[in-house]
Amino acid sequence: MSGIHEVRLGDCPICGGKNTLKALNYLHEIPYFGKVMESTIICEKCGYRNADVMLLEEKEPKLYTVKVEEEKDLFTRVVRSKSGTIELEEIGIKIEPGPASQGFVTNIEGVLERARETLLMAKNFKKEENEEESIKKIEEILNYIEGVKEGKKPLTVRIMDPFGNSALIGEKVKSRLLTKEEVTKLSKGPYVVYDPSEEVK
Repeated sequence: MSGIHEVRLGDCPICGGKNTLKALNYLHEIPYFGKVMESTIICEKCGYRNADVMLLEEKEPKLYTVKVEEEKDLFTRVVRSKSGTIELEEIGIKIEPGPASQGFVTNIEGVLERARETLLMAKNFKKEENEEESIKKIEEILNYIEGVKEGKKPLTVRIMDPFGNSALIGEKVKSRLLTKEEVTKLSKGPYVVYDPSEEVK
């Protein structure tokens, strides 16, 4: 069932407009994500907007791995849902989902660019605090990232998702199911997992 459905939500929490808040929900299917509901909340009075994407299917928890060894490996697709954790092994970077986590579709080069931008911001903070050791370590990681982009240094990339909605897509990608123990150690992002067996009788 696809198409846009409008729902009235009542008063706006921003401007207090009476019954001016509405949600536009669009149900459709996205490759690798499955059934999805895109929801946009809009106030007709003040123009307040808030958008979100909700995955409506739960798949088996999975781990995907790829070894980046040459430039063409950088084009491996990265589909990361709100609950996906990305690990860049050789440089010790882990991108974990938080409460405001967003899903995205990119490639490994795009992930490296996000990591590079974050490291450059961290480097500026460390410069202000005169933390020479930290600056040196950040510069080493930045140099390693450049080496990976040039196909001169290897990088093992993993993506893990307790709900199975994230993936790496490419010729060299290997995948397996996550163990229960691995799943319990992963951040769930903005999602709350309800287990009725944990209820106190």
